[in-house]
Formats: sequence, structure tokens, C-alpha cells
Amino acid sequence: MNAINRRKFIQLSSLIAVNIAVLNSGRAAQLLNYDPDDSAATLSLLESAFLSPPNETRAGGYWWWFNGLINKEGITRDLEEFRDKGIGNVLLVNSAGGLGGVPYPQGEKFLSKEWKALCRHALKEADRLGIEVGVNLSSGWCMGGPWIKPENSGRWFLQSTLNLKGPQTFSGKLPLPGGRDGYDHVFNPPGYKDYIDLPLDELDYKDTSIVAILNPNGNAAKISGARQAVFSAKTNRKDASNFAKANDVMGPTLFPWENQPNDKPIAVKTVINLANKIQADGTLVWEVPAGDWTIVRTGHRMTGSRLMIAQPEADGLSIDWLDHQGVEIQFENLGKVLLDEAAKANSKALKYFCDDSFEDGFPNWTPKIIEKFKAFCGYDPEPYFPVLAGFIIGSAEISDRFLHDYRKTVADCMANGHYKRFAELCHENGLKVQNESAGPSRSGTMCMDALKNLGRSDNPMGEFWLGPKHDEPGNLDDDQPYGVSRLEYGQNKVTKMVASASHIYGRSTASAEAFTSFRHWKDAPDNLKQALDRAFCEGINRVVIHTTTASRPEDGLPGYEYGAGTHFNPNVTWWEKSSAFLTYISRCQYLLRAGKFVADVLFYNGDAAPNIVLPKHVPPGLGKGYDYDVCNEEVLLTRLSVKDKLIMLPDGMCYRVLVLPDDKRMPEKVILKLEQLIKAGATVIGIKPTKTPGLTNYPASDQLVKSKADAIWGKVNGKSIKLNHYGAGRVFYGETVRNVLLNDKVLPDFEYTGENNFIDFIHRKTANEDIYFITNRLDLEVSSTCTFSVNKQPQLWDAVTGEMIREVPFNKIGNRVSIDLQFAKFQSYFIIFPQSQSVKTVVRKPLFPTLSNKKELNGEWEVNFDPKWGGPKVVMFNELTDWSKHAEDGIRFYSGKAVYHKTFVNDWPTTGKTVFLDLGIVKNIASVSLNGKNLGTIWTSPWRVKIGDYLKSGENILEIEVINQWPNRLIGDAALPKEQRLTNTNIVFKKTDPLLPSGLLGPVQILSD
Repeated sequence: MNAINRRKFIQLSSLIAVNIAVLNSGRAAQLLNYDPDDSAATLSLLESAFLSPPNETRAGGYWWWFNGLINKEGITRDLEEFRDKGIGNVLLVNSAGGLGGVPYPQGEKFLSKEWKALCRHALKEADRLGIEVGVNLSSGWCMGGPWIKPENSGRWFLQSTLNLKGPQTFSGKLPLPGGRDGYDHVFNPPGYKDYIDLPLDELDYKDTSIVAILNPNGNAAKISGARQAVFSAKTNRKDASNFAKANDVMGPTLFPWENQPNDKPIAVKTVINLANKIQADGTLVWEVPAGDWTIVRTGHRMTGSRLMIAQPEADGLSIDWLDHQGVEIQFENLGKVLLDEAAKANSKALKYFCDDSFEDGFPNWTPKIIEKFKAFCGYDPEPYFPVLAGFIIGSAEISDRFLHDYRKTVADCMANGHYKRFAELCHENGLKVQNESAGPSRSGTMCMDALKNLGRSDNPMGEFWLGPKHDEPGNLDDDQPYGVSRLEYGQNKVTKMVASASHIYGRSTASAEAFTSFRHWKDAPDNLKQALDRAFCEGINRVVIHTTTASRPEDGLPGYEYGAGTHFNPNVTWWEKSSAFLTYISRCQYLLRAGKFVADVLFYNGDAAPNIVLPKHVPPGLGKGYDYDVCNEEVLLTRLSVKDKLIMLPDGMCYRVLVLPDDKRMPEKVILKLEQLIKAGATVIGIKPTKTPGLTNYPASDQLVKSKADAIWGKVNGKSIKLNHYGAGRVFYGETVRNVLLNDKVLPDFEYTGENNFIDFIHRKTANEDIYFITNRLDLEVSSTCTFSVNKQPQLWDAVTGEMIREVPFNKIGNRVSIDLQFAKFQSYFIIFPQSQSVKTVVRKPLFPTLSNKKELNGEWEVNFDPKWGGPKVVMFNELTDWSKHAEDGIRFYSGKAVYHKTFVNDWPTTGKTVFLDLGIVKNIASVSLNGKNLGTIWTSPWRVKIGDYLKSGENILEIEVINQWPNRLIGDAALPKEQRLTNTNIVFKKTDPLLPSGLLGPVQILSD
């Protein structure tokens, strides 16, 4: 790009940082449906959309309506501000206020005629402003309400036993189970203390099955030894918090129960079903055969779990997650009401219903479980129900196989009974569905197939949090516990899983509830960026900011807020400058939705349940530089094929290798599909299976798996022989994934230099462009040579400024390209490789000029504070000063905007030079005007803006607006009588709380090469 065009790009990007110019819907459609054969045109469209992103790629927000404390003025104000600043969609969540005891005044009752009028107004206004609306289909979360009766609520199974000696005629009532038998260690489901110990007659107990087992050995017939340690997990009764790691959840259920010499198993053929022996009044009449018998009564109770922070008028039991009736009742009682209000409003803004994060403990039963089990597994489970009470039926291994099938049934019931049915109901009514359906769960051990749950959603969704002190050094380190960093080994818990689900199920977006925290008003765009970029590299490309709480203007500032979440709405101090950050999000999301995700490896996560994807990590044997997806059994069976030796998905995703889990158990259907894929040319890496995991078709199933595996793996033993050719494909065992790829001449997709550096990446590919997003994960400046597995000429696009550098110095290394890059703290770039540009030697103008000339703007600054917020109208700073350390209360406790003025003389020659104004340290966001020219918002490192085109010789007039955050004013107000306070909120700060550094701390310097 020549100099004059480059300046135009810089000028344009500065203007965009001030005011977003979004494309109209027709233009957006053109960008999203371009002709892939015209590479020059597609690049031009990509550039246009990057500079001025379409509405579809804007960030969203959780628009909480707490206690109905809203009015028309506030609704219109919020939506107009969202549109103007760059929020394109909202998720409306109705809830009681607070969380954690935070009080919230009462407004309109949920579903009252007054509330409905406000809902219609919101939908009309959203339609007028082009903002999409989704609604959470519950008050609070998860899903339920007063219309959910006990029989349609979440269930736990219970069991009791009775020993009888025959022969005899028995006539009597069987003992009922205890209300919490098998649930002695429950500690985490919502509100459990209110229901766990209720009498059984208040828990809607119902029978499922009554069987008798011939058991001469009493308790010796039960599972024992080390196997007992995983019993609660295998029977789906293990409680855990959302802090539990994925491997800790799945590991105990995968631990095999092997037969032991001292086992006293009960023969399956001796199990007698007593269902036809029960009379109408519940009396069992049975001619007991000779021998020692144990009657096992299996039934179920409602868990008693209720919604979290629901409004009283909409509170109630949580639904049965394992059966379709619960969600149908919910849709009938709430979904249709909302659809009716949208119709009355004549609004098309309502686009989807949402089921917010699953946080309902671990329901493990449903009244129709026998029917569902037979449908999923093909055999009658009743003879094996005593296994749930610890008895060994058939053998320890056979009992383990039944428990595998039971857990899979629970997972399939959840995926199909709830999430699939919810999607059907939404689609039947012209809506999409969004589910945060795979945790982190309130009970981390809910028996779910997380990918299958997410795959039932049009907008699969997860979440990511900010740690309580995430902005302090060391608190993001990989070794920090989850409670400190809200990360697992440096990564978000569920976002890689959501991204994989999006990729393998053919969805265009991977969504996340973003920036959840308990750090009230302590975060601004600068320290949100590192969390955002981490999620982008994990595959998230649709963020929904948590929270954009609705408020009434008359409730003052900062107004009433939720007890959690990063507050991001018109009431925050820096809202007027938020468009720059929202533009960054929109630019990134546009490019991160373009084309398809690039990954060389597809990991098969196995067929067991619970089935959860680990956070993004460097898989052992693969190493750094490659990316991957994870798939489940359903996708392997129904969506994988092979073309040109690549493993393909019908939506265009492809992978070079398929990696199997380290488990010798494999279902019949899976090995038959693997055989098909390998014969067609797939490369598969993994251990040779020897048997099936469940009882379906057992034992013939084991024989089939073994015979097929013998043929597919051939003589491979993982040591002397590691490869077998089968059909057109290959099977490896004992060889690392990395070596297989390297031997196939597939080099790492992205590499970087610097032993202590940490540069994360994600790669997307369109028909004509390769798009890499790379980010410095460290809170310090780094330099690195970055290598990309692309043989094209690179460009560098900066999503913060909008600058697009087309002539990037690079080196060719075989079929790859390397670039010397410099990163500020947490800085990110897009590296674009257009198809239309052939690789050529470029003018080696430095990409990062050496800024050896520095001039600090010392001396006095005139600073204007807003007297309305307690600050002095004019004050002189002899030097740049942290407001929180100032002697004057009006400055020390000030929250809001202050304007710094300085006149300085420039005596440098600047023609042909790159000149920056560097602000040093800013708390927390700034904008710069030089000689009357607005140069835009500066919100992240490097805290600098190019000024060469606006800097004059001689006298220059500089104006810098700086905005800090609310805590300092709230802390100052805490020491004042209520009538003297300038703020109003429900969030409590104490007068002794530490003040936050605030203002322009500098040093402010002019830098040039």
C-alpha cells in the first residue's frame, strides 16, 4: 500500500473508533454470501466488513429485568444506547433481584398486564432499532415455574431392600426407601437444604420396579474393594461443584469394574420381577420359593430443586430434564405467552428462546426410564436395577456394563427429551433456540453428553468468567486454582467444548456468556480484553456480555445492579467511549465467523457418559502448534465421511487424523463406522479395542468388536509394529499424533519463538483467504518470530485501530511464512493471507519502527472535573497525579470524566516519520484531540495514537479525556449521610475499601522514529 492510501486507511479507522458506521442488512448479506471464485472481490468485501462490521457480528448482552423494575423510558434509552454504541442483540432475562443477598426494589410483577405492556414496548423498540431479542424461558434459571407439578419435576431414584427366606407365603407392605438414601453427601444442588430431608410423603415418591434376587450371600453379594470408591459416580449420585475438572468427573465412571475371586454375583436368570404380585393397595402377595431372597424396591422422588433467583410469582420446581413433558409444559405456560405478546406488538425482533446455564444438580431418573432405556439400549433394565443398590448381577463386569448403559440413557434422555424437544418447539414457532446446556453445571457431575446437548442448539453457548483479582500480577498463572483465576490450567472450562460442538454440528457461531464476575465496576475494556482474546482463541465468536442490566433513569447512577457480572450498560462511567471496544468485538467476530475453523486433528471422546470436553490444552503426543476439535459418538456415526484421505463433515470442516480415546472398550456401531472410514482412506490413531462397553447384543457384540479390530489393526502391537494399512486408510498405535503428522509433511499450523513467550492463535479459512488471530497472553511486551503454515503473502490487520497493513515484511521457509512481530501487553493481531496476492519480495520497510526519539510532555496540566460529581471545575496539576492519592476529597473520590489540557511546542522535524502520542498508564479509558482533531478512543495497550498527520511545527493544543470507574465515588459516598451522596445503588461499598488508581498517570510522550 502506498503512503497516501495508508494514511487514508488510518484516518478512516480513527473515525470508525469514534462512531461505528454499520452496514445495512443488504450489504451484510452480500458480505456473508460472496462469490468464492472472485478472490479480489472477496478480499474487498472482507476489508469493508472489517472496517465497518455488519449488525450480525455485533456483541450481545444479558439484558436483565430485575423484579420488573423497568419502565418505557428506560427501555427506550437502553436500546437506543445499545444500538448507538454497538450492541446488536439482547437476551432478556427476568429475575428476582440480587444474588448473594443484594437487595433490589420491586417493580412490575412478572407476566402481569403491566409487565406485558413493557414487554411489547421493548419488542417494538427493538424492532425499530434493528436489535435482535432472545428471551430466557424461565424467571431466573434453569427452567421451571409454578406450573411444574411434582410429577413433572426433576427426579432422583431411591431403593429399599427386604430379606425373605423361602419357602413361605408373604403378604405385606414393602418398606419404603429413606428420602435421601444414597445421597448422604449432597452439598451443591440449588436450595438443597430446603428439600433434601423432607419426609418421603412430601417428595412425591413413586415406584418404578420391584424385583427379587436369589441372594444366599447377603451383603457379600455387593461390590467391594477399590471398586466401591467409584460407586456413587457410576450410579450417577456423586455431587460436585462446578470447580470439578472434566477428568475428575469422567475418570471415576471409566474406571473398570473387574471380576474378583471373592465376588458372590447373583445370576441374572434368578432375578424375578414382582410387578404382577403387587395389589392395588400396594401389598405384595408372593409365594416365596425356597432359598434366601432379597426384594429390591426401586422408585423415585422429586429432587425438590427449584429455580434460582426467580420472581416469587414465577418461582417453582425445576422441570424433569429427562422427559419431553417438562419442556412442553414450560413452553405452553410461558413460551406461548411471549409469542402472543410479540404478535400483539407486531414485532419481528423476537428471534430465539433460551435455556440458560444448566445448574440444577444431578437429576438421575424419570418416571418412564424403563421405556426409554429399552428404546436406547434394546434390553430390559429391570433385572439389573439391584446393581444401583450395590449388588453384583451376573458379574462385576456385567454390572459395570449395565451402569454404562444406564448413564448413557440418562444422557440421551437429557439431550433428546429436553434439548431436542425444546428446539423442535422453538422451530415450530419460527424461532431459533439457544442453550447453555453443558455447564459448568451447578453439580459438576451431571450425567450428560455435553456435545450432544450443545448440538441440539442453533446457538450453542458456554460461559467465561473473570477471576476475583484477575487484573493483579500472577492471578492468571496456570498454577492458580479455579477459585482464584476462574481458569483451568490457564484456560476457560467450557469454551473449547462449545466451539467443538459448533464445528462438528455445523453451526456458524459459538457463543459465550462473557465476563461474569463479582467485581462490581472494577473492570473496563482494557482489562476485559485478555479474557476476550483467550475465548476467541478457544473458538468463541459470539459474545453475550454479562451483564447489560436494564434500569430506570430516575433510579440514579450507577443504579441498581445484579450481584454478579461485569456491569456494561449506559450507567457505567465510561459508556460514552464503549463503542471502540464494541467495534473491536464486532471486527473480531466477523473475521472469526468467516469460512471454517482449521484443525488437523479430531479427537473422538468416546461413547461413555458423562462425556465432557476438556478445556483447550496442548494434548500429549500432539504438542504445540496444531489445533483440534473433539467429537462424540453421535457425530462420528452420523456426520463423518472421507474425501481425498481427509476426514470430512458435511458442512465443510475437515481433519487429517482421527484420534481414539485410550480405552479398549468400543461399541459395535463405532467399530463398524471406523472400518468404513479407514477403508475409504482415513488415518486413525489409537489403541486396539477388545470389547464393547455395554450389554446391548452382549456377548455377540464383543465377538464382533474383536474380529473387526483384528482385521483393522492387523499385526500392530504398538511397539515393533505401529502401522497397519487397511483399505485405502491407515491405523496407528504406539505412534504420537505429532510424528504421524510430521511424517506426512504436515508441519505445525502456527509456531512462535521465545521460550518464555505465550502467543495463542486460532486459524480460519475461507475459499480464498487464510485468517489467523494471534494474541500475546502475557501482561508484558514481547517480540517473536511467528511462523504460519501458509504459502501466501501476509497482511496485518489491527482490530483495535482498524489499520490494515498490506505490505508486511516476511521470510519464506519452504511452504510457510514467518513474520517478526512485536506485541504490547495482551496485544492481538489478525494475520490475513489473501489468495489474490502472489508471494513476492516486499520492500522491507520495518513493520515496527524503532521509536528512538522521545519527548515527555512535562509540566503543568489544566484538568477539568465535573462539579456535579464533586470534582473541581478547574485545577492545575503540576505533574500527572493519581486521583485516588490527591489531598482534595473531590478528586480523591471522583468517578467520571476529567479533561486534561496542555499546550506544547513541537520543534521536531516530522515529515516522513512515524509519530505517536503515548499516554503511558491510563485509568481507565481515554480519548485524544490534537489541534481540534478528534483522534478517537484509546482503551488498551499500547496506549498510543498516531499523530503525525495532525502535529504542527510550533504550538500545539492537546486535549485528553479520561474516565475512571465508579468505586471511588461509591467509597466516598459510603462515608456520607444518605442525603449527601451523589450516587444511588444497591451494591454496598465500605468507606474503608481501597480506592482504585484513577486518571492519566502517564508519562505522556511524543515518540517518533
